Amino acid sequence: MAKRLTMLLAGLFLVIGTALADDRFSGVVTASDTGEPIVGATVKVVGTTLGTVTDLEGKFNINAPEGSKLEFSYVGMTSKTLKAAKQMDVKLEPNSKVLEEVVVTGYGNFKKSSFTGAASTINTEALASVPVLSVENKLAGSVPGVTITSESGSPGAVSQVRIRGMGSINAGNEPLYVIDGTPVTSGNMSEFTYSNAGTNVLATINPNDIENVTIIKDAAAASLYGSRAANGVVVITTKSGSKGKTRVDFRSDWGASNMAVDYRPQLSGPERRAVLLEGLKNFFIYSGGQTEEQAAQSAANKIDSYAAEPATGWTDWKKLLFRTGTHQNYQANVSGGNERTQFYSSAAYTKQNGITQQQSLERLTGNLNVTHTWGRLKLNLSSMFSKMTQSVSGEAGGYDAPIANYVLLQTPSSVAYNADGSFAAGGGFVKINPLYQWQHKSDRNVVHRAFNTLRADFKIVDGLSFSQKVAYDFIAGKQSVLWDRYSNDGKSAGGNFQRVLNDVQQLNAQTQLNYVKAFGEHHLDALLGFETEDYSYTVNYLNGSNYPGDLYEISNAGTTKASTEFVENRLVSYLGRVNYNFANRYYLGLSFRRDGSSRLARSNRWGDFWSVSGSWRFTDEPFLANLRSVLSDGKLRVSYGLNGTQPSSSYGYLNLYKYGERYNGQPGMGITAAGNPDLKWEKNKAFNAGVDLGFFNRINLSFDYYTRTTSDLIYDMPISFIPGYFTSEGATQPRNIGSLRNSGFELTLSSVNIAKKDFTWNTSVNLGHNRNKVLSLNGVITEAMDTNYPRLIIHRVGETYNAFYGYEYAGVDAQTGKELYYVNDPDNPTRETTTEVGKANKVILGSSEAAIQGGITNNLSWKFIDLGLTFTYQLGGDAYDYLRFQHSNGGAEMYRATMPTYNKLEDMWKGPGDTSAKLPKFQYGSSFVYSSRWMMPLDYLRLKNLTVGFSAPQNILSRLGLSKARVYFSANNLLTFKSSKLYVDPEVPVSGAANFETPQLRTYTFGVEVAF
Repeated sequence: MAKRLTMLLAGLFLVIGTALADDRFSGVVTASDTGEPIVGATVKVVGTTLGTVTDLEGKFNINAPEGSKLEFSYVGMTSKTLKAAKQMDVKLEPNSKVLEEVVVTGYGNFKKSSFTGAASTINTEALASVPVLSVENKLAGSVPGVTITSESGSPGAVSQVRIRGMGSINAGNEPLYVIDGTPVTSGNMSEFTYSNAGTNVLATINPNDIENVTIIKDAAAASLYGSRAANGVVVITTKSGSKGKTRVDFRSDWGASNMAVDYRPQLSGPERRAVLLEGLKNFFIYSGGQTEEQAAQSAANKIDSYAAEPATGWTDWKKLLFRTGTHQNYQANVSGGNERTQFYSSAAYTKQNGITQQQSLERLTGNLNVTHTWGRLKLNLSSMFSKMTQSVSGEAGGYDAPIANYVLLQTPSSVAYNADGSFAAGGGFVKINPLYQWQHKSDRNVVHRAFNTLRADFKIVDGLSFSQKVAYDFIAGKQSVLWDRYSNDGKSAGGNFQRVLNDVQQLNAQTQLNYVKAFGEHHLDALLGFETEDYSYTVNYLNGSNYPGDLYEISNAGTTKASTEFVENRLVSYLGRVNYNFANRYYLGLSFRRDGSSRLARSNRWGDFWSVSGSWRFTDEPFLANLRSVLSDGKLRVSYGLNGTQPSSSYGYLNLYKYGERYNGQPGMGITAAGNPDLKWEKNKAFNAGVDLGFFNRINLSFDYYTRTTSDLIYDMPISFIPGYFTSEGATQPRNIGSLRNSGFELTLSSVNIAKKDFTWNTSVNLGHNRNKVLSLNGVITEAMDTNYPRLIIHRVGETYNAFYGYEYAGVDAQTGKELYYVNDPDNPTRETTTEVGKANKVILGSSEAAIQGGITNNLSWKFIDLGLTFTYQLGGDAYDYLRFQHSNGGAEMYRATMPTYNKLEDMWKGPGDTSAKLPKFQYGSSFVYSSRWMMPLDYLRLKNLTVGFSAPQNILSRLGLSKARVYFSANNLLTFKSSKLYVDPEVPVSGAANFETPQLRTYTFGVEVAF
């Protein structure tokens, strides 16, 4: 590249400024990695620019004072300061951390300086010590505009990743995952919903086998993925071999985990008893007409029915239900190669026990990547294999669910063990002992995955190459759920055993023709491609009940039943891309893809997706040459394009029927789905404008503004049961309705604070803002309640899609102690209040959408010590505490359940005229109201990761025959700063509704790395 630049910059050596002395110093500036002269390098005595190298061979000749220190700099290179000498040989090192880092798009790799789109690349080497099971969880805090949450902190739980907000309703909001250029299966591999955790398919991949991850956010590169790229693309590049001697790396770590926050703290036995006693007293006063003395006596007579102290003492259910989690990990990999053959191979074992007895994950992975070259032909074979065994506990409120029992179902008055140490019968809300239930149930999923690819590249002529790739992704799961005949869930059925055998098979074939050529100052990069993707999904469900003994297999059951499901679809695609740049200064990109999907009727099967993008590296303009010592690099970017989303259902356009339905005791056929032959693609129009700036070759700033509008949203519209259509969720039909818009901005600022031989310090700060807005629904209605949270979340035109909808809380009425609500009369703008909720109007209360969120990373190294700190943060947005049983100010359910600590007796209303009350009157028999009182602020700052490492000095390593030896300590979610009103983990589900989720874990890890 430097030689080509000389054609543009060849000429005389210019001296800028005034010579400081008659002494002349000369030499040559070259790149250390290629040996090519660097034309355009700046030479200066520190603080005073002397000139710019324009000689074809990189030579310079300048005047400077005797003993001067000269600083040499060039965009994309690390600056170097040397003492002036008569003849100097200056070699500048490439700086891969500035704008010359590589952006991997899956359809080509580009230097960031030439990339016209919006993308962020994360080198996972810096995150290797972060103790997570799945690669997407390593991204937290590293990329602006990317939100990562989870329904559960259970090992192997499914994550929710949103890139620049949500762009769909029923067609999915997860990004497309691409591994080494091949789109792969992601999401949940569990068929049962007894746990919120699910089984994360991406957790089958060893994160330490990954070289880097690129997040593609705009249309410039994403449009090449067409019908699957509307929600962004996560491009994963795995490790491969390189030329050099064989290298062996070994790493291992061990650690422990507990809750990252004080999750939903509960009152102790005496505290709960005091609050319930107050509620009973108020009931007898205000509903029973008794005097205060009479009410106190009546309450004392009743309190033991709800909060008696057991003979064995108050029960600490948190201590009984939760434990300290543990994990261990071992990995070895071998890599190396010569000019013709390079290889990388690894094997790893991981085991993690969650914070409850039934949560665990065990994983074994293997990876092989081999590349061999014969003349013009290069072959690459990669193979990944994994076996993952996951056990989960109930989280959705089941009898055995640890979180539900701690948060709601058990009380300090319920007993876990009898005096003789045997399990007690159970008490609390449902009269069940969860510790006993755990001995008689299990939920276990065993997943095998094999991902194999074979690629051949053939160089036809100089600049023109042909490639053919075939990839096969096979995932097979066996999930078994047992409720034996002694469990509460299984006793009525004589024991119940369920098994699901499911598998996903995806065959992807890619044919590409690539042309890369330079014509003087003109550079062309073109691609033509053809792809096919065949997908199949098979489910076999088996159920056995009425067991005569304790051998729980299907064949031993007295009663059995089974069902099957088979789904397949196909995608055929034609694609093309042209990237052009002139003089490495002006860049233009064009892409086009045509997808044909079997998920749509023939009349709507084909969709066209495209993008146009451009950029201008304005700092290479001659008129800015004098500013290069300060503004070391600068680029403007703009892109616009159309992506899409397929229907999530393979057969949404068809009317479906099923045999095996029963009517009046007789087998028959039933219609199970109402098809829509007019169903179309969702369309996502994305615009992005950005600027990249570099200052002093030390500070880099990137800013992006974007909008993306999704139209023809696919929505499962409820329809009448009358025609006879039926599913377990009700009668629905997929339709294209309405539109959504996401708009926002992202900012990333990184700096090299200190760069000395023995001490370096780098900082990166990023933030993102996204605003989601419903533009239209079906053209007739302007709002609809959410089907999962029908009394809380509303979808309304002009508002965020997941908006909280309820009454606005106004405090406590001093005379009655009742809750006050703002009337919010649209015809009367005054802030009138009422204690009668029927006289108030519901309003939009807010949502979980953040005003600002992002991350702060610092990496420091001093001699043999390295330190890494990553913070994540959020400003704005609210969670909603959806556990309505606990929000009734003394409802009957509260007297059978545990009680949150926010029910402080001293804060409750004491009587008429109490103007200082923070909480309403607590009274037995009160009712719950959905109001803003139960919203919790999501502002937080979290030390997401802390890593401290100690590496052995090189002189010791050489004597031991090692190339690396390092020990380290790492902590995940070490500290969390949040509002005291936020009783749950701040990383709430996307909807913002907080239920019984297992919170995120605080994890401590000790590890060792050795290489030779």
